[in-house]
Amino acid sequence: MDRLIRKRAFIIALAALALTASTRAVAQAPMFADTDENRERVARAYQDYQRINREHGHYIEVNGIRMHYLEWGSESGVPLIWAHGYSSTAFELVSVAQELVEAGYHVYAVSYRGHGKTQVDDYNFSLSHIADDIASMMHQLNIEKAVVGGLSLGGGVATAFYDHYPDRVLALVLEDGGADNVQVRTERLFPVLKAYGEPMPDFSKLIFEERFALFQTLAGLYMPGWGGSIPPGIAPAFHSWIVERKDGRFAPHLDHPKLLGTGPATIDPARSGETTLLMQSWRRTHPIITYRNLGVPMLIIDPTGDAFDASEDFAALGALHPTFVNVVEYPDTPHTAHPMRPEWFIRDMKNLLDRIESR
Repeated sequence: MDRLIRKRAFIIALAALALTASTRAVAQAPMFADTDENRERVARAYQDYQRINREHGHYIEVNGIRMHYLEWGSESGVPLIWAHGYSSTAFELVSVAQELVEAGYHVYAVSYRGHGKTQVDDYNFSLSHIADDIASMMHQLNIEKAVVGGLSLGGGVATAFYDHYPDRVLALVLEDGGADNVQVRTERLFPVLKAYGEPMPDFSKLIFEERFALFQTLAGLYMPGWGGSIPPGIAPAFHSWIVERKDGRFAPHLDHPKLLGTGPATIDPARSGETTLLMQSWRRTHPIITYRNLGVPMLIIDPTGDAFDASEDFAALGALHPTFVNVVEYPDTPHTAHPMRPEWFIRDMKNLLDRIESR
């Protein structure tokens, strides 16, 4: 049971309270086996990861940090700036990037502060700071307006961006994040998380002797939500979550305690002030307030297979602005919707582009 609890806590850390799989699903999930075939798959995925970064990776200096981003498309495309989910990186969009370009977008996927190749020393930042980084990036790249979207915490980034820079937004894409009241979500989840009876472990200190072992762990944790397999095109993204240390060993790319904090306050809705600025700002995400004067098209993706159901929150925002908000349900789909349902995601992104052009 202790093993299950710790594995469950790891999932919570990676998905940041999204709860992408149940304890039973974790217990029964097929692991990513250590076979010659899988080792070959991991090696090929690493080569793809390196190639993608060579062909599409860039750095830009914004607000005193060196931010990494991936870019696909031409100047004729409609700018789309994508913010990844917590614990992820810009590479989470690789499986749909080319299809987005073919649909008419010019894609910029950022790795924001503390994630992937955008490492920082100062963790005293919030969602608003990340929004400022994106605004600075747009200014330097001469992007007047863009579609701004994201998954999970990335949806919170998009909401924070609209709060501060509404005139820079053409449309919004909120994939299971940014469209619900996170403080309320925390209150709902607190009894469940409190029942585990111990603070979240510091998985930032997990060290692996070889890259495959860490890849295997990450794949095994996400496979339950993906029905026991890794969706095509996602394997290279796993490598962006792995950092090779100076001693030749491998570790996760993010420092969870510095990003979201540790201890009981991280799950207690009454103790937000004891957490990091990033956690505090995330909990204060309130779409009904931020979008009270919404004036651009918005796509909300609601994966109904997620263990945490925010459908009522999404519907409430849609009812507030029926002209602008389109809520699309993805049945039997986990929190990470676009990698699992790429065809649906591209369909809905095309429809959003039609709505933008019709305006």
